[in-house]
Amino acid sequence: MTKILTLYNHKGGVSKTTTTFNLAHALADKYQTRILMVDADPQCNLTELALSQLIESLDKQAADQDADNQLPGTTILDALKPRFVGDRSTVDIDSIELLPVVGGDERVFLFRGDIALSESEDTLSQAHSMRTTNDLHQKRNYVALNDMLRRLGEKQKFSHILVDVGPSAGALTRACFLASDIFMVPVFPDRFNFQAIGSLSQIISKWIVEHAAVVDDFKKLGLNVAPGKPEFRGLIVQRFQKYGGSPKPAFDHWMKRIPQRAGSQLMPSLIEAAKDKSIVADHCWANPTVAEIPEFASLAPMMLTWGKAVWKLTQEETGWGGSVWEQRSAAMNSFRDLFYELAEVVQ
Repeated sequence: MTKILTLYNHKGGVSKTTTTFNLAHALADKYQTRILMVDADPQCNLTELALSQLIESLDKQAADQDADNQLPGTTILDALKPRFVGDRSTVDIDSIELLPVVGGDERVFLFRGDIALSESEDTLSQAHSMRTTNDLHQKRNYVALNDMLRRLGEKQKFSHILVDVGPSAGALTRACFLASDIFMVPVFPDRFNFQAIGSLSQIISKWIVEHAAVVDDFKKLGLNVAPGKPEFRGLIVQRFQKYGGSPKPAFDHWMKRIPQRAGSQLMPSLIEAAKDKSIVADHCWANPTVAEIPEFASLAPMMLTWGKAVWKLTQEETGWGGSVWEQRSAAMNSFRDLFYELAEVVQ
């Protein structure tokens, strides 16, 4: 069965998109399975990263022809819109064109984003507010995203679907979160993210409680409603700097405090909301932090330029030689090992 995974933190700047991208490739490489990435963030950063070479080529072609750049593939909004306006009872998954990702060895695919996806906020918000009424149209909109991803995953035999959401607490993010089987919280080690754990606990708990109240009624109507209790698999601490092989003191301070707050606030609030202790993975009780991924440094722009997982960059693509390449190559292998270990956490 396909597992749906979301990395969620309403605090921005935590390297959520690049981690989603690299984790997708790690899962595909390590387990030789098909992976789908879904760009559900109207900023479309995942689409820009995954299709960077194609976009650059089309931009040049469009400039030469004085025309608009038209990307191939179906956007998530294209797929959902006929359901949202009532033209269909469910999303037509047979018409969805997914795009293979360069460097994914035909195992990583993208369901691309759309800058107009923010339009869905009002639709999903209305569906949420009317979820307890007898309006079947709104109920179908409420389950549309979960239903689409579940059927798409089964039809195309994806082992995992990774959904990239925006740094918000809006209706679109809520729908993606509740459709997930697993979620992890990416954090940058600073005071802002420490404080964000508290508000994140309240947001997620509210979502779980409100959704649980309608699940049974939706099931009776035969609607493909999500259980709405994604399992917390841990924190991913990212973008910190090292000195002498260890995190610098300013980062290390928050790398200790943020997991403590997750253990005292986030994890208990999840259990209380879900009325189920299994919503928190057992390994999180010993230490909620499941990965520590340092700053990509000079590898970051290379990864963004070529649209490849950080460990898949070639010497020719980077332009580095000699000792510089040796150092960067060692760092790339280290990142590969980190993401392979993270893949084990979600497998």
